[in-house]
Amino acid sequence: MFGPAALQRLSLPEEFALLSYRENGRVPNSAQTAAGCAAAELGELALRRRLLVRPRKTRKLGVEIYQLRGEIELSPNTARTGLTWADDLLSALGARAAGLAPRPLTVTRWLRERGREALALHTGALTERGALRHSPGTLLTRTRHHPDPTLRTALLNGVRAVRAEQVPLDEHMLFLCDLLDGAGLTKDFGLTLTRPQRLERARGIGAAGALPETLRDTSTVLGFSLPGREGRTITIGD
Repeated sequence: MFGPAALQRLSLPEEFALLSYRENGRVPNSAQTAAGCAAAELGELALRRRLLVRPRKTRKLGVEIYQLRGEIELSPNTARTGLTWADDLLSALGARAAGLAPRPLTVTRWLRERGREALALHTGALTERGALRHSPGTLLTRTRHHPDPTLRTALLNGVRAVRAEQVPLDEHMLFLCDLLDGAGLTKDFGLTLTRPQRLERARGIGAAGALPETLRDTSTVLGFSLPGREGRTITIGD
């Protein structure tokens, strides 16, 4: 049985993966879930101050335009994170960025390259820890992973508490909420924000105003870069 302490040990991609799996053991869209796990990995590294995503911004008639071709910018901090997968990922990102130089490594390019591996990695980690129960597939059915109901409910209640403003919005929950919104998962949970509300959060209106702009930018780009949504440009006014 899992409790609050177990939640503290989950990384951002593990949380995203756990909430992506439905009670029937399947995910709504495997390609979107894979991209979401890869985006959550970048989010975890951003929270650990190992990278940022720089959006391209322009201003027209007092309106700020985000061109969501976010560029991944690695930190000069080379200290180990304490997470094996995160340290390996930083090495892979550095090598990939060097291979593309002088062109930048964009978020959308990276999500396409990393998605399947990220989903398999974090699904496997959750299964090993018992947070997901593996059901082997057959000739007629696919493999399924059923989330632990107690752990999943506890995590979801945390999101609900933030949405209801019962607890402050911190950096971690900013990223998780943006990813869940980007993947459309909040619709399943009855927690959907409208597009204008998401843009207000990106601008730092309300509770998000206490968080660093660089992290808001990174989280915004990651959330809006997941496949399955319309367009890749958002407008944020003053």
